[in-house]
Amino acid sequence: MSASAIDLLTDFFTNSLPTSFLALGAPFVPAIALFAWAYSSNPAAETLVPRGCQKVGFVANHRRVSRKKQSKKQQVVSDEKRGRWRIRALVVYPIKSCFPVMLERGDVIPTGMRYDRQFSFAELVPVSKTDREKPKFPKGYKSNYHWKSITQREYPLLTKVKIEVWVPDEICLTYSAKEPNVANGGVLLVSFPDPNDDRFNITFQIPFNPCEARIKRMNYSEETVQIWVDFPKALNVTSEIPADVLAKLKEFLSSQRLRKLKNLALFRIDSNREKKQLREVYRGAPKKEEIGYQPVVGFADAYPLHLINMASLRDLETHVDPKNSQIDPLQFRANLYVEGPEAFAEERWKMVRIGAARYHVSSRTARCGLPNVNPYTGVRDQNEPWRAMNKYRKVDQGCPKVPCLGMQVTPMQPDGEIRVGDEIEMLETGEHFYLNWPEYA
Repeated sequence: MSASAIDLLTDFFTNSLPTSFLALGAPFVPAIALFAWAYSSNPAAETLVPRGCQKVGFVANHRRVSRKKQSKKQQVVSDEKRGRWRIRALVVYPIKSCFPVMLERGDVIPTGMRYDRQFSFAELVPVSKTDREKPKFPKGYKSNYHWKSITQREYPLLTKVKIEVWVPDEICLTYSAKEPNVANGGVLLVSFPDPNDDRFNITFQIPFNPCEARIKRMNYSEETVQIWVDFPKALNVTSEIPADVLAKLKEFLSSQRLRKLKNLALFRIDSNREKKQLREVYRGAPKKEEIGYQPVVGFADAYPLHLINMASLRDLETHVDPKNSQIDPLQFRANLYVEGPEAFAEERWKMVRIGAARYHVSSRTARCGLPNVNPYTGVRDQNEPWRAMNKYRKVDQGCPKVPCLGMQVTPMQPDGEIRVGDEIEMLETGEHFYLNWPEYA
């Protein structure tokens, strides 16, 4: 049997690296080593260089690291045995449920990592009686339809929608304060396979943080979008997508024939209207009175940050049916991938220091079937890793029927910075009890 995707990480990082990687400098090596990331070979993306901007992060492609199988004696000593805990990788998902972008360093803002889940695709669905009975459903809502955020749970091929983040940078020769890309906080380049010929990609771009003039000129509307039990207002930025491209995207996402996507829109949490649009976090998170600000999220499911311990994934892999596909860390869509602690040690954490800042470890992550989706192909495995998690990871008395893996994290301050390689210091330990949405809905 070939080496697992998780075991490849330590071997690649600690053994000889290609000269081209080493030339990029030590801080860059851990980021490359985690998932064998590389620049996308999409020709369409290469020809689109937004004026006044520099690209942030690295987009993964299908190239995977390979190695010869080693015995346990040949394997290098891990960070776990050295007693060091550190950040192995930083990952953000600019558009919810689409393919991720990895960073060497990232800014922490009130909603989590900068660039993370500020956008979401949504489909128009009928308003049910159950919807209207939910405490947070908008009062006086008259339409029989509303927008609902979509994820790989419904449309697994969202994982093949790739994102490049380009942000204003004064060192660019084309930089100017009057440049539209600069005024709009940068751009996202979005690409997806042509549903009629997957040898080619279709690419479009949208402003990352549209200014008021752009909002008016493109006639954005502010509409209600459902995400779980919440119904926040968000900006409908679909007017930025050409009609023929939007039609192709709907066709592509529906091509697995799991569900036919009829009405599709793209929404952004508007930073200029944050007080109305950000969702406040209470379940298990520290209170505003304790930390001086109210924890919030944009389009993230529940908490600002999601943490995964690599040792816990390795443990899970021992329970996965070997006939099924191997575990890939990207299946769990975390922001912080941690190396060093023993498996599931993170479940005892209550407060940690990462770099110079403190973070509250607020809750276990209750898992659904989304990790069964292959992050590179969009094909959903019928069994794993859900079967394995369901068998031995029902460990939280707050959700005894649901498996848990990973931890939800809340910053103790509204801003900060995290870098790949930052050491993690455990400050407090304690028990966790999962709080369900209805208690705070």
